Amino acid sequence: MSKLNRFQKIILGVIAFFVMIGILLRSMSGSVTSNIGYDVVTMLKYALIDYPTETVKNLFSDFANLWSVNEENDRLRYELSKNPSYKAKYVNEKQKNAELEEALGIKTSDDTYKRTWAKVILRDQATWNNEITIDKGSKEGIKAGMAVESTNGMVGKIKSVSAHTSVVKLLTSEDKLNSASIKILLDEKKSSLGVLQSYDVKRGCYIVLLFDDSSEIKKGMQVVTSGKGGGYPSGLLIGTVDSVQALSNQTGQTIYVRPIDDFQTFSVVSVIVEKGDE
Repeated sequence: MSKLNRFQKIILGVIAFFVMIGILLRSMSGSVTSNIGYDVVTMLKYALIDYPTETVKNLFSDFANLWSVNEENDRLRYELSKNPSYKAKYVNEKQKNAELEEALGIKTSDDTYKRTWAKVILRDQATWNNEITIDKGSKEGIKAGMAVESTNGMVGKIKSVSAHTSVVKLLTSEDKLNSASIKILLDEKKSSLGVLQSYDVKRGCYIVLLFDDSSEIKKGMQVVTSGKGGGYPSGLLIGTVDSVQALSNQTGQTIYVRPIDDFQTFSVVSVIVEKGDE
């Protein structure tokens, strides 16, 4: 008997394998064979179609969510970058409200005068310490020479007037022509008279000539209008004593007076108007 070659052995092995599979399948019940076939098809469908499809779907969903989160982060970063601006606006409005509240609480004790409130509409950088423009004029009874106050004290006098606006010459003007009669409050009963002559830019103080050299002037004493110069009442706060310098060749003292605290920041002022001029 001749021996089978290698190829013939392989063919016989494959045939034997399929025969055995056929016998095994026939020995099983019909329902079991059907279930095995169904499971195989289901697994193939899930592996080749469902799983890749679901993976791609989830990938697109994750990408969309990531894009949305990125946009939200960009918006939040923008809002955070604007936070200093919002804070500045809030502080600015709060300061305005506080200034207006102070203005509402101020009353003129002298029945001869009343206050006409106005807004500062112009304060040029080139003339910052010299003058401002307000939104009230002759139509509201404003006249040249009237005193002008912020909510904390006197800041200047009316320089010129038009129908609906006025220019205020500030006490810090450097032209040395803005004199005002003042008094220094020594205590509850006594005061010492003088005149505000000019403003020293380097010191940041008014120069006040005090007629009396016998009064003991101390740092921190309040300086107010005396009412002796006419045009406005006494008692308008101008500032506080900063230092004292005795005059060697004449009677009197030179007093350096620190202006009111808010001199650089006020936006609302009142003009002291005589009631007979309304």
